[in-house]
Amino acid sequence: MQDHKMSLEQAAQLVQDLKRDVSQSIFGQEDLIVEAICCLLSGGHILMTGAPGLAKTSLVRVFAKHLHLHFGRVQFTPDLLPSDIIGSDILNIDPENGRKAFEFNKGPIFVNLLLADEINRASPRTQSALLEAMQERTCTVGAHAHILPDPFMVFATQNPFESEGAFPLPEAQLDRFLLHTLVDYPDQDAEEKILQAHAQSKLVGEQHGAQAQEVAAQRMSVETVKQLIAAKQNVVVPDELLSVINRLVRATRPQDANCPDHLRHLIWYGAGPRAGISLLSVCRSLALLEGSDTVRWRHVRRLVKPALRHRIKLVVQAQNEQNAEDGFIESLLTHIEETAHLAVKGWM
Repeated sequence: MQDHKMSLEQAAQLVQDLKRDVSQSIFGQEDLIVEAICCLLSGGHILMTGAPGLAKTSLVRVFAKHLHLHFGRVQFTPDLLPSDIIGSDILNIDPENGRKAFEFNKGPIFVNLLLADEINRASPRTQSALLEAMQERTCTVGAHAHILPDPFMVFATQNPFESEGAFPLPEAQLDRFLLHTLVDYPDQDAEEKILQAHAQSKLVGEQHGAQAQEVAAQRMSVETVKQLIAAKQNVVVPDELLSVINRLVRATRPQDANCPDHLRHLIWYGAGPRAGISLLSVCRSLALLEGSDTVRWRHVRRLVKPALRHRIKLVVQAQNEQNAEDGFIESLLTHIEETAHLAVKGWM
């Protein structure tokens, strides 16, 4: 790849090609694909919550194939240790002179795309092994910090908290995820396509022999992905929309003047400043995916729930139905659109 900067038009075309290629293998999960691409372009991580068998693992494999990035998987279990993820120092003895020296043995985290499968099956101690890696892109073992590959993205899958043997992710861990996407069942037509692909042995992971050796068209590389991330920064965010995003995030905090009085009593704690940064970043990515050079309100509305649902906590009395956070965010959106209608209307 040449060193010249990639234009927004070139970047948008590549991203749209990636979305099309992934959609040819992953059926009925349009929202998941879009949100995963937005996370990739934003240099962040994605948490995927849903029932088993909804193509969450297959998505990561297809991404790795089309991006030509190094892929790794860790199956999180209650007996998993932090060293099983990040690696450890091992003692080596030179057979010739008997000299002893410690050498770092890299764990499976040293990849570009890491699938943290069933992350909430592991103990909080093991979950915390990912904190530094996800935020700093480094792993510290002993007195040495080891740099992770660039780009580095975590795709974490999660079982519902009510499942037996699951450990809810702590707030600090949740905040490391750029987006929290809820993976739903495919519609009837998409599920029929899945059955047809299975009947022809074309589902992801079912190919054998020559089919398994088939390689995706060489559109992407590590350098291409880096240039896509850089190109996304050229997407413009109007000051008026920036102010609305700021008001929206601050409205999630019960002590803030922007929080509507009729919703204040529902909130235990609201989203921090990283929520606004995350929302802004993924909105730029979505604008790029759509071929737009400017962030619009529709981009904010599309991504505000996956960007905020894991960063706010409602009081127990307000958690009387599944995904209560989404209902709360929808109420906030309605309030913002009513009180800031002029600014929002101008940037639809």
